[in-house]
Amino acid sequence: MALYRLIYVSQAVSGLEYPDLVEILDKSERNNRKVGITGMLGFGDSMFLQVLEGSRRVVSQTYNRILLDKRHVNAELIDFSEIECRDFGVWSMKVVQLGNQVEVRDLVLKYSSSDTFSPIAMTGKQSLHFLRELTELYQRGAMSNN
Repeated sequence: MALYRLIYVSQAVSGLEYPDLVEILDKSERNNRKVGITGMLGFGDSMFLQVLEGSRRVVSQTYNRILLDKRHVNAELIDFSEIECRDFGVWSMKVVQLGNQVEVRDLVLKYSSSDTFSPIAMTGKQSLHFLRELTELYQRGAMSNN
């Protein structure tokens, strides 16, 4: 079966808080595990950057369901590509809240024109590299998800 990766960006609605992220994570983990979706969701500066991996049909269906969520607006598809293998296979979904850690600011600046998290200005390749490196930071313990 062919695998696909979808990356999108969206803006959080006003008033979104950490408990909302926990709810998103819990629901996503349950739903995604059932259908073979893996990925991660980065959140910072009121912006979401999410990657989903799995079969084309299931990734498309999941993205269409995500678009209906009222906790974000202005969703834009950054990339939708066939892939050889998963990059985020260890997680059915992981939410990483971007804080003010030096490593995170440096990573944001590496792929952006400023140290403000603005994934809307990233290309598909920049987004993917950013998410990969963010995963590495998280797995090394250089940051937490809260």
